[in-house]
Amino acid sequence: MRRYWNRSLDEGCKEITVRKKKKRKKTSYSIWSKFLSLRRKLIRSIAGIRLQIARLNERLNALQEQVNGLRGGASPGAGPGAGPGAGVGPGSSIIAFLRGRLNSRVTVETTAGTIFGTLIAIGEDYVQIAEPNGSIVIIPLRSFLSIA
Repeated sequence: MRRYWNRSLDEGCKEITVRKKKKRKKTSYSIWSKFLSLRRKLIRSIAGIRLQIARLNERLNALQEQVNGLRGGASPGAGPGAGPGAGVGPGSSIIAFLRGRLNSRVTVETTAGTIFGTLIAIGEDYVQIAEPNGSIVIIPLRSFLSIA
């Protein structure tokens, strides 16, 4: 038992005794039942992960088909002379578009930022742009995001 003193102004000092609360016993689970519970949780988690992997594989295959469709069905590096600007593909169409814009002002969005200036040269896999401040920028075609 615990003892407390009640110090109220009216009644003086009284002793109060309080019984200690009994602690509830936790229901003890056997180690085997804990193991089985964790095993069930693990099996559910693995099943969820397998489902996610299957969905990601489907998405990856769909994206790969889109890429192959954009490349014209050719696999990367197929045939001799395949590279930027060789044959028919996205590189050659960009170069053809840029040849029509030679010596005119263009705005190019790249992975590094936006560049504005006059298109002065077009190479196999790069372009040169003269910025208004006089500096010349060489941009690889693979880093192009958009051209205006």
